[in-house]
Amino acid sequence: MPKPRIGVYGVLERSEQGWENAESLLAGVAESLSSAGMEVGLAPLVCDDATASEAAQHLLSYDPDVLLAVIVCWSFDNLTLSILRRVPRPLAILAVPGIRAGSIVGAHQLGSLLTDLGVQHSIFYGDPNESSTYLPLLSYARAAAARRRLALGKVGSVGRRTPGMTPIAFDEVEITRLFGAQVVSYDWAEIESLAADLPAAAVEGCAQAVTSGAATVRSAAESVADSSRLFLALRDRAQADGLLALGIGCYPHYAGRACLPCALLGEERIPAGCEGDLNSALAMFLLQSFTGEPAHFGEILAVDEGDNSIVTSHCGCAPASLAARPGDVEIAPVRLWERGASIRFPAKAGPATFVNLVGRRDTYRLCAVEGEAEVTEMVFEGNPVKFRPRVPVLKLLDVIGEHGFGHHWMLGYGHVAAELRAFCKLTGVRGVFV
Repeated sequence: MPKPRIGVYGVLERSEQGWENAESLLAGVAESLSSAGMEVGLAPLVCDDATASEAAQHLLSYDPDVLLAVIVCWSFDNLTLSILRRVPRPLAILAVPGIRAGSIVGAHQLGSLLTDLGVQHSIFYGDPNESSTYLPLLSYARAAAARRRLALGKVGSVGRRTPGMTPIAFDEVEITRLFGAQVVSYDWAEIESLAADLPAAAVEGCAQAVTSGAATVRSAAESVADSSRLFLALRDRAQADGLLALGIGCYPHYAGRACLPCALLGEERIPAGCEGDLNSALAMFLLQSFTGEPAHFGEILAVDEGDNSIVTSHCGCAPASLAARPGDVEIAPVRLWERGASIRFPAKAGPATFVNLVGRRDTYRLCAVEGEAEVTEMVFEGNPVKFRPRVPVLKLLDVIGEHGFGHHWMLGYGHVAAELRAFCKLTGVRGVFV
């Protein structure tokens, strides 16, 4: 998982108290940000138009995902505007303690102006010597980095979305407007043509790796080879075109053929949404960006009010690295059709965030709830996992119904609601955090 790049500058006014500590303050902030997990580019101190221009040139050459203005003491707000005109990035503002320095005053003054101008920003406060001060900053920086990767990247759609599953229809133009990503569409015939031209040795090697990594193989060798061939074609296309995520139109015609490719793409950190659900692929991309692990694609299949838990799963498309026990991994024909090659196992336990992303122009909305994933038995032929939310499960269902959230739910291993909240703020997606 790439570290977010943060461009840091300190802003001050020499007639105010505390400005003389600026250099040592900024050096400590930069060191703490680096220790918190960020790549740091430190610009010269800013106190007038000339130094603002100089700092902007340093920041522009560093090419950060997000800027951090450390308000050393009360200072003029136009200096930061001068930087933002040259380096248009989301801005984090750090106010530091000091009753006579006026850092908080300067931060609020700047934040008020940026709000009126519609400039994306967020204000943080804390002792620069405390590591806890930088945790919310890290979440904000991660969100900004994910947003920028999307804005500079592409996502792909293969085939068609499932007929009669209208809420997963996506608006290509709105995805580009809201997230910045270019949407590239592929017909299955194009992928099949690429697959047919693959060397037999490459397909055989992939199929052997799949079967050797499973404890049990019930799918026919021809089915494993077919899914391996499709995976290699999809992976090669995604890598050649620089795709960050894929929506895979699988149901019903590719059911059993696309399950294993989705799982293997996830291991390659190319999240793939089943049934042509590109919005879910975007949600998986976000979870992967914030947790450093592949995300789990599923649906809410069972609710236990007494146990305050749900069971989520799909038909066998999760990466094997999410298995609770390697000895449980099975390659088997997909349920209902009894054909092809899906991957089955109960998924692992750990802190988790459960996410749904749906909508189109003016209705995009994201729901997230943190909780704990727990190992369950093979209660559904796929990749079942029990999720225990931090809130009563019936409250979660009420929120889903009230706000019209969809039926595909992604599970990421880690508590990342703070990052998702910041991402929603940065993009304008309506976030509902249960």
